[in-house]
Amino acid sequence: MERRNFKPNSCRLTANGPESVHRAVELAQRFSAHYGLAPSQRAKLSIVVEEAVTNLYDHGAGQAGFEGWLALDDSAGSVQVVLADNGQPFDPRDMPETDMPNAERGGGAGLALIRAWAEIAGYRRDNGFNLLEIVLPA
Repeated sequence: MERRNFKPNSCRLTANGPESVHRAVELAQRFSAHYGLAPSQRAKLSIVVEEAVTNLYDHGAGQAGFEGWLALDDSAGSVQVVLADNGQPFDPRDMPETDMPNAERGGGAGLALIRAWAEIAGYRRDNGFNLLEIVLPA
C-alpha cells in the first residue's frame, strides 16, 4: 500500500458540507476502532461528531472560502474533539439549554445531544477561526 500524507486523527472540512460530514463520521469510526472504544462510546462519538459538523454547515459555513478541520484525541480515557472553522462566530455555551428542541424545525436537537453525551469544554475565536473543544467522558 502506498503511504500518503495522512493524519489519522484529523480531517479537513471543505465548502462541500455533505462530503465533509461523511468524512468526519468516517474519521470518528476509524478512531473508535483504532482506540478500541466500547460500542456505546463508538456510537456516541460518531453522533456527536456528525451533529457538530452538520451544525457547522447548517448555521455558519455559508461564506465563500470556507475551511476548517476536525481532530480527535484519546486522552486519559476520554475523547477530545476539536472542531475549527472560519465560519460565523458561534459559542454553543451561549445558547440556552431548553427541555425541548424546536419541534417545528428540529432546531436544538443536535446541540441537546452533544450536551447530553459530552462536555463543551471550550470555545474561542482565534485569527478568524472558531475553535470548539468537546470532551466525551470514558
